[in-house]
Amino acid sequence: MSDKTEMTITMQVTPAQGLALQAMFDHWNKLAARGCSRSISFFVDGDGDFKPEAKVEFKDKVPELTDQLRKKAIRKDDGNECLEFDFDAIAWAIDEEANS
Repeated sequence: MSDKTEMTITMQVTPAQGLALQAMFDHWNKLAARGCSRSISFFVDGDGDFKPEAKVEFKDKVPELTDQLRKKAIRKDDGNECLEFDFDAIAWAIDEEANS
């Protein structure tokens, strides 16, 4: 599946949290522009005041994020709720569904 849609993520953050997220996305964009495949992460300080609820909206219709697709998105699980996500397995599942 190579069609693209606009995705909007909305959340309430402090200026410091927003700037840290912006720094992460800046690094993400730099890696993407260079064609690098790397993991990046953001530390979620659950006992502090960083508890935003992220609202995700897509401009166009996309498949529903089922429990099965949610599990496919997990690339690595350390068993301590530190998860690494990737889209490849979801893309393959969507493509397989479309071609069956």
